[in-house]
Amino acid sequence: MRITVQDFRYSLRQLVKMPGFTLTAIVSLALGIGATTAVFSVVYAIVVDPYPYADSDRMVHMRLLNPDGSNRGFGLTGGQWQRIRQSPVVEDAFLTDGTWNLTITGSDVPEDVATDYVSSNTFSFMGVPAFAGRNLQQSDAVDGQDPAPVAELSYKFQLMHNRQVVN
Repeated sequence: MRITVQDFRYSLRQLVKMPGFTLTAIVSLALGIGATTAVFSVVYAIVVDPYPYADSDRMVHMRLLNPDGSNRGFGLTGGQWQRIRQSPVVEDAFLTDGTWNLTITGSDVPEDVATDYVSSNTFSFMGVPAFAGRNLQQSDAVDGQDPAPVAELSYKFQLMHNRQVVN
């Protein structure tokens, strides 16, 4: 223990004698630790915890592929979807109908925006809270009836268009 204390004192005296070397060592350590932390954060966000959804490690995405590897897609009726949701091996399920381009006309020039048709339980399934207002609800799409014309704007849409959403 005594030798360790002597070595520590000696290293402190040397660091005080050579301020240029000391500054270089401290800056090098700070940059190295900062770079390592940044790389770890990126790797963790992409590889370990890639989805910002509740229980993302328990989600499964089903799709059909053609023999050439292209997306084939498949359709489910409302009844088939309800049967999947009622299965004892499935906790819950939601539907999405891919990406569609729709046109908004609230400004001088009409603009195409990417949209998705989703089932009413999508956002509660994902654990994504509404930024303002409310999420889609079961009453927006009652079984056997046409769904209500309800839209939910994404954070990205609101940022791109500087729209203020009112509750």
